[in-house]
Amino acid sequence: MKYNTLLEAQMGEWPDSLVLTDRQMLDAMQTQVPDWVAEHKFENWIHYDARHEMGWYTSMYYTEWKRLQIEQTRAQWARSAFLYKSQYPDGFFYACGKKPDGTYRFVGFRYGTQDSEYASGFDGLGYKPNT
Repeated sequence: MKYNTLLEAQMGEWPDSLVLTDRQMLDAMQTQVPDWVAEHKFENWIHYDARHEMGWYTSMYYTEWKRLQIEQTRAQWARSAFLYKSQYPDGFFYACGKKPDGTYRFVGFRYGTQDSEYASGFDGLGYKPNT
């Protein structure tokens, strides 16, 4: 389907969308923890079986591993956001997929009026509105 404006296209495809300002997007990228890291369990860590050899250092290594995963993911989000915004300065960031608790499951970038002209390169980034 062809829409006349970017906002019309976004709302036509994802009616529960919330348009994010650049500042809101930056804040989300800096404060949100990727969902897959937040839900990750120590027992699922690739080096979990080495805990007997590493002794009490194990939990410290696991904590550092999680910190690095968060940092790397946030850097990827920032690269994606910069590329989208620099290539399509008239586009906007959005959150959609509102959950019962008021948070949004998906974050993306709308750059065109065609229904499929959006980018969702923010894997694991949810959005929690400040209330």
